[in-house]
Amino acid sequence: DQDGLEGTGHSMEEIFKAFRKGVEQQINPEDYDTHYNLGIAYKEMGLVDEAIGEFQYASKDPAHTVECCGILGLCFREKGMPQLALKWYQKGLDMPGLGEYESLGLRYDVAEVYREQGDHGKAIQMYTEVYGMDSTYRDVAAKIKEMKKLLG
Repeated sequence: DQDGLEGTGHSMEEIFKAFRKGVEQQINPEDYDTHYNLGIAYKEMGLVDEAIGEFQYASKDPAHTVECCGILGLCFREKGMPQLALKWYQKGLDMPGLGEYESLGLRYDVAEVYREQGDHGKAIQMYTEVYGMDSTYRDVAAKIKEMKKLLG
């Protein structure tokens, strides 16, 4: 949107708003891939709120839903909103036809949220589910040991 950027001395926020407006005018509402890719770009730039909006939109496409749920969970954890993170992880886990590997990642992330919140009982339960599916996944065995130690 060139009209919005005429002159000098524009803040990054003004430039970004003009950029977003231009992008919104160019993207077909059904172009979930572009929204997903914008979400990735925004997340990498540290623009978490903007990334969340793009991933929420892209999650409407079944081809992106599970991955978006995982990334949205991470975004909400980053923002200190664990309940929303859990909501998105659960949405991913509830998807029909969810693959085992995708399920492992989401379950592990749910366990991490519980661990971060100090709910060691729920954390160990989720870590144990992951361990039962793949005992070599990430550091799940060490996490179970850690939780057992904390639980006494």
